[in-house]
Amino acid sequence: MLKRSLYIVVNILVVIVALYGTFYICHRAYNFCYGISGPVVKEEAPGQDIVFEIKGMDTMPGVAKRLEEEGIITDRYAFYIRTKLMDANKTILKAGVYTLNTSMDYGTIISQITFKE
Repeated sequence: MLKRSLYIVVNILVVIVALYGTFYICHRAYNFCYGISGPVVKEEAPGQDIVFEIKGMDTMPGVAKRLEEEGIITDRYAFYIRTKLMDANKTILKAGVYTLNTSMDYGTIISQITFKE
């Protein structure tokens, strides 16, 4: 009887862990996909202005990492993938100094720091 009860408890725990894991993975996947295609912002308006510099030798992955480190964006990987899904001619970085705001969405930031052809 004790063996049977222990078996049932272990099975219930396995099911609970599996359901939690499934929920966690789905939640993370949804947030990541929303980060790629949705209007993601770090803060609600008015946000905070941050001066950001792009140098001539910077790469998009490096810029995305710095944007996240400086608190301008929430997810560098979603930001970078969003740039890769755009037209390649529109995602060429422009060197310069930019005043970016934490309430800007990824599309707005990308349009400011890249060439528009």
